[in-house]
This record gives sequence, structure tokens and C-alpha cells, in this order.
Amino acid sequence: MGMDVDKIVKVAGEIRLMAVTQKQMAGALNLSATRINELCDEKIIVRDEFARNGQVMLFESLRNYFQSKKSTDEGVNYWTEKARHEKAKRELAELKLQKERGEVYDAAEYENALLESLAAFKTTLTGLGHKLARQLEGKTAAEICDVIDAEIDIALKELSGDE
Repeated sequence: MGMDVDKIVKVAGEIRLMAVTQKQMAGALNLSATRINELCDEKIIVRDEFARNGQVMLFESLRNYFQSKKSTDEGVNYWTEKARHEKAKRELAELKLQKERGEVYDAAEYENALLESLAAFKTTLTGLGHKLARQLEGKTAAEICDVIDAEIDIALKELSGDE
């Protein structure tokens, strides 16, 4: 791999800010222009946002490219994992906002409230016998059914919050 001395470029500035054409990047990495374009879409090769001719940031692009290659070689793609992490952070933030707005509820809080309501309902129903025993003495079967139905309706309304 000999170097052509006539093609050596001296950089007189911050190398981290150096931009090259996509064709030059493709040649340096021995990739096709199409693949460079795909890597740009994947945000591995970073386009120079100030260049109008589609140049890419040399240092950042090379760093990203070799990081992604290393990750792929190890069976884990850095960019895929980073995207998953960012998605999870976004979803958590959205849930937190929805909770603050009262659009969603914490499952444990909901379960506790439901259990409290059901426990109160059970207590109400198990106490009906003692509550109604004296009222029902001497009544007909139809009258007993009406009184019990009315008490059950009251208990169900309490459970549903329609007191």
C-alpha cells in the first residue's frame, strides 16, 4: 500500500471540523456511493449541515463507522442499541407526562383502590343479613325480595360511585 506523495493533504485547522465529499469517503472506506448514502440515512456517516454539496464530516463519520463495525463484529450494533435506549427514554417521558395529566394511572395505585372498593362492597353485602333481619320478619316472599333487591342496588351504586 504505497502512498502517492502528490495526494497528501495537510490540514491547517481543526481536523474534527474537516468535511470531505461522499465520493472521497466512499473511496477511503472502500464502499460504494450507495452504501455511503445508506450510512448517511442511518446517521453513521454524518452530513455537514452547513455544506450545500453533500459533504460529510470526516472525523465524526469515521469514528461512527468504525464504532458500528466493531459493534457489529461483536454481535451487538451500537446504533441499534442506542436507538432502543432513546425510544425507551421517550416512552418513559411520554408516560410520565400522561400520568401528570391524569390520562394514565399507576397500576399499583389502581389495584389498591380497586381492592379497597371491593373490600368495602364485601363488608356491605355480608352485613345485609344482620341489617335486614328484623325488617323482614313477617313479610311475604315478594316483599322480602323487594327489600333485598333495593339494598343490593344501594350497595352497587356505592361501589360504582353513584351514591
